[in-house]
Amino acid sequence: MNENKTNMSSYESIILAIIMSIYIAFSIYYFPPLLMITPVPFIIYGIKTDLKSALLSLVATLLTIGIIFEPLSSLLLFLVYGPFIAMNIYLIHKRYKAIKVVLYSASILFVSITLLFGLLKIGGYDLVSQLEENFSQTLSVQMDMLKEMGFTSYELLETRDSLRSNFETVLMIFPSVIFISIYIGSYINYLLTTFGLRKTGISILNLPSFSRFRLPDNFTTGSLIMILTGFFMRWMNISYADSIYVNIMILLGVTLFIQGFSVIHYFLLKIKTKKFLRVLTYIILIFSPHIFSGISILGGVDVIFDLRKFKRAKS
Repeated sequence: MNENKTNMSSYESIILAIIMSIYIAFSIYYFPPLLMITPVPFIIYGIKTDLKSALLSLVATLLTIGIIFEPLSSLLLFLVYGPFIAMNIYLIHKRYKAIKVVLYSASILFVSITLLFGLLKIGGYDLVSQLEENFSQTLSVQMDMLKEMGFTSYELLETRDSLRSNFETVLMIFPSVIFISIYIGSYINYLLTTFGLRKTGISILNLPSFSRFRLPDNFTTGSLIMILTGFFMRWMNISYADSIYVNIMILLGVTLFIQGFSVIHYFLLKIKTKKFLRVLTYIILIFSPHIFSGISILGGVDVIFDLRKFKRAKS
């Protein structure tokens, strides 16, 4: 009986490795964003069996990818996916709250990607330098096109300065963009994992309704510490202090925006607004950049004054 179970587990692991090898190869060739949800099948398999089986299947998959592309790509993918998959399986097995699974697994993914960038830089590949080189080449081509279109020297200079300023802004906020993207990716992975596990008859804790999203009680204290630290670094003229401060403010702003958006969603549901009007409101809010600050302020007010009275209900 145990032997049959072991054989079945081996067959499943091999089939998973074959399917995911095809999936990853297809994603790399045609649509790289699909790589974001690569961990989902391995997490589901690890929950059904065990962590060791999931990691072995991942290794088999990445060895195949290494043969198709190059060994280094397999190693880099394992450094990114391995810890993330292991963290998800461990936390879900231990029945951690859904929000903690998302936050902890996203944090380990951020650390893995940071280490990956560090290793690449040690190996002679600097992502920032590569981006700057690509931008310079693109800018040169664009300037030639504008020149052929009859732009004056003043207009060319003004356009070039504007594009360079935008590029430098993007580089400055790049860390916060990566950080936010990782947490969104972790959230999507968890949603797909819960969906997949339910299809196999396994139930795990779902994420709470977005209308009940609330930042931790110690968020205010932590935010003040982060802001004061960033301000102090700028005052001391520490290297990259401006970039660190800007990224801190962006992360806090986005976090409060999510809380504020949750407040709006909560009260729209409470007054029983029709679904069409709710969707229309969300679209207007999301695609109106000038409203961003107002929603973030609303999120901050909710953190302090608990507009939805969740603390009172909890007590």
